[in-house]
Amino acid sequence: VSEKISTIMFDKTGTLTKGKPEVTDIIGIDVDENVILEKAASVEKNSSHPLAEAIVHKAKDRGLSFGDTSGFDTFTGKGVQATVNRTVVLIGNRLLFKEKGFLISSKIEEFLNRLETKGKSVMFVAFDQRLVGLIALADVVKETTPLAMKQFKKLGLQLVMITGDNTRTAQAIAQQIGIDVVRAEVL
Repeated sequence: VSEKISTIMFDKTGTLTKGKPEVTDIIGIDVDENVILEKAASVEKNSSHPLAEAIVHKAKDRGLSFGDTSGFDTFTGKGVQATVNRTVVLIGNRLLFKEKGFLISSKIEEFLNRLETKGKSVMFVAFDQRLVGLIALADVVKETTPLAMKQFKKLGLQLVMITGDNTRTAQAIAQQIGIDVVRAEVL
């Protein structure tokens, strides 16, 4: 019996994309976007995650200062929390905020929908248990990815993309690069 490859599974970040996400949008909910970015970056400077590094980079670009943090805590694959100048700052994905009991208004859902269908990853930001904003990030697809996927398909292979992103963002990126099967929100 000859062995034959039928399916190839790809991790998204750094394999199909450049793995260098950038902050594209900051949406404040009754809080100035620079305040959100400054506190978020103060927390994220403790992390080496690519999304964290992108937030820190954006804050440096804007010349914002970083506050002192204490009580840094991480929720694997979902987000981080720390106290910045006596404010408890929680940054994470939709799953984390759902677990923590945050209610997402229809207005926020509208923003999310618009950002995620463009293939952006969205981080929620809360100060002292109050949702104050969203930070959207995008990771650029490698120039070689769409062509490579086309060639794999010509060989009759099934292509699968695996990502920690939410389903809407993952589907948008998969569509862009020609992958039909998506496994999203994988930790």
